[in-house]
Amino acid sequence: MSQSPSAEAQTSPPRPVNTRIIIIDDNFVMRSGLRSALELEPGFEVLAEGENGLDAVRLSQELAPDVIVMDFRMPKLDGVGATRQIIAGRPEAKIVITTWNEEPQTLVEAIIAGAKGYLVHGRFSLPELVAAVRAVRDGGALITPSLAPVLLDLVKNQTVPSTAPAKPETPGEPAPKDVMTENLLTRRERDILELVQQGKSNREIAEALIIEEKTVKNHINSIYSKLHLRNRYEAITLRSRRGHTA
Repeated sequence: MSQSPSAEAQTSPPRPVNTRIIIIDDNFVMRSGLRSALELEPGFEVLAEGENGLDAVRLSQELAPDVIVMDFRMPKLDGVGATRQIIAGRPEAKIVITTWNEEPQTLVEAIIAGAKGYLVHGRFSLPELVAAVRAVRDGGALITPSLAPVLLDLVKNQTVPSTAPAKPETPGEPAPKDVMTENLLTRRERDILELVQQGKSNREIAEALIIEEKTVKNHINSIYSKLHLRNRYEAITLRSRRGHTA
C-alpha cells in the first residue's frame, strides 16, 4: 500500500514577496489594461485604482504602496502635482509616470517633482512596464528609451556652476549678468519664473496667480525669448547656472 505524501511534501512553495501597486488614471480602459498587465506578473499585487491626483495622494497615505503607476494629465490634480504632494508626505514613495506626451518639458517636470519612472504610451511593452516597476521599487529609475537622448542632450547643454568665489563689485562696473537678466523681465514674468523654478506646472501657476493657463503659457514664451532659453529645463536650472534669483 502506498503511503500518502508527507505534510512537508504537500506544502506549497512560498509565494514571492508581493510588489504592492496602485494605478491612477482618469481613463477607465487604460486603468483596466494596466491592471490586467501588471497582475500577470508573479509577485505583483494591485491594491487599488484611482482616477485623479487627489485619489493618488489619498491612496498613497492610506495604503503605502511600493510603487504608484500614474497618468500625467488628469482632472483635479495632475500627475506632477500629485507626485509632489506624495513625495512631501512619503519621501520613500516610488512613482512611475505614464503619458502620451513626449515633450522634454513634461519629462523634466515629472523628474523634478520626484518621479523615478517615465513611460510614453505606445513606446513601451509589457516587459518594459514590468521592468520600470521593478527598477523604481528597487531604488533605480527607468524612462522610455526614445527619450533618453533628449534627456542627455538637456543635461549636456547645461553649464556646470562655477565654484569660484564671487568677484566683489566695483563702483562704475557693469552689473553682473544675473542682474541684467533680471531687469529684462516684468514683475509678472519674474513671479512666473520663480514658480517654474519651484517645479510648478502651468496649471498650478495659473491657480497660484489667479490667471488663465493660456496667459501663463504666453508669459513663459516671453521669458524664453528674453532669456534665450529653449525649454523649461533651462528655465528651471537658470538659478544654478547664472546665480539667478527671481
